Amino acid sequence: MHETQGATLASSSTHTGTGRDEALWITGASISLFGDAALWLAFGVWVKDLTQSNGAAGMALFAYLLPAVFAPVTGLLTDRVRRRTLLVTANLVLAAWVCLAFLVRGPEHVWLIYLLLAGAGFGASLHAAAGSALLTLLVPTERLGRANAILRTAKEVGLLAAPAAGAALYMAHGAGLVAAVDALTFLVSAGCVLFVRLEEPPPTPTRRDLRTEMLAGVAHLWRTPPLRDVVLALGGALLAFGFFEPVIFAVVDKGLHRPAAFLGALLTVKGLGSVAGGLLSVRLTPVHGERRVTALGLVLMAVGAALLALPGLPAAVVGCAVLGGGIPMVLIGFHLAVQKNSPNHIHGRVFTAADVLVRVPQVSSIALGAVLVSLIDYRLLLGIIVVVVGSGATFLLSRTRA
Repeated sequence: MHETQGATLASSSTHTGTGRDEALWITGASISLFGDAALWLAFGVWVKDLTQSNGAAGMALFAYLLPAVFAPVTGLLTDRVRRRTLLVTANLVLAAWVCLAFLVRGPEHVWLIYLLLAGAGFGASLHAAAGSALLTLLVPTERLGRANAILRTAKEVGLLAAPAAGAALYMAHGAGLVAAVDALTFLVSAGCVLFVRLEEPPPTPTRRDLRTEMLAGVAHLWRTPPLRDVVLALGGALLAFGFFEPVIFAVVDKGLHRPAAFLGALLTVKGLGSVAGGLLSVRLTPVHGERRVTALGLVLMAVGAALLALPGLPAAVVGCAVLGGGIPMVLIGFHLAVQKNSPNHIHGRVFTAADVLVRVPQVSSIALGAVLVSLIDYRLLLGIIVVVVGSGATFLLSRTRA
């Protein structure tokens, strides 16, 4: 019954998009993500050059991720204005915003870089919430799985290439050119969104109090089993999977006896695996649905972690590829679950609520893993990942059969 309700919610709007519009949308979203990924890494290197501090450089990514704490506000804003207008405006503002980089002259201006990255992070949050809602208007429900898979694959390609491109551009020509290129990506993204042909309904007025409005996404998520199952399984799995971020350094050092720079090679393999996983999801998602694809992604992540616990370079390479292949499947299933089970008028709040409920466990486990990896054998932490992530997959499959 709830599956049917979710499909009805997603399909109740008029879908006016064509293949051209879908291609424009995917192009704009991918270019925007490419610019963001190139920006935060290049500017992190810039902060390190200015301050000679690893801690200050690490704060660059923190500044970019910090706006996630404003998710309830982001979701409410997304639902209170026309989303296409919001995205076009946000991209145009961000194109000007990144030009703050031209005001930085020395270490005393590092705060401007943090401010710039925080603004870009807030824009990325808006783009994710509003973009998810608009995609349900652009694409019919039966094509949402394929559209999400194609979009995720394009993003994985961007995530594979953008950090290296941004760092190379910074080393060759400086931060100014990186900012200029990023501004251009925002302008191109705004143009793509502007030229998408889409009939968007006006925002729904409300007289409820602000607290009720901001919590509407959480309330809807909890009373919608198909969506709640995916969020619970994914959030539970990420309580342990965040260990991977610090553990992979131990795999390189203690497991493979390689220098830290070798991590770049393993992460490249992981990125290639993610591209392959995204391509596979294009075929699997329309047939098997969001919950089974999410469960399969979790299984691949658990298997990849198990392989990383084995000795030898071949096991590490295969493990990174398999683990990387599961990540886009999980993300595609997550986004599709939100899109198919959320009324359009509260879609932004449902998306941001679900995002926070899976992001907080991940960030918490990264911090915990950073402490534990120096206290216990990294293979034990990988074993915990296997058990917890595998349990998430089992839970989701059992709920799917029920």
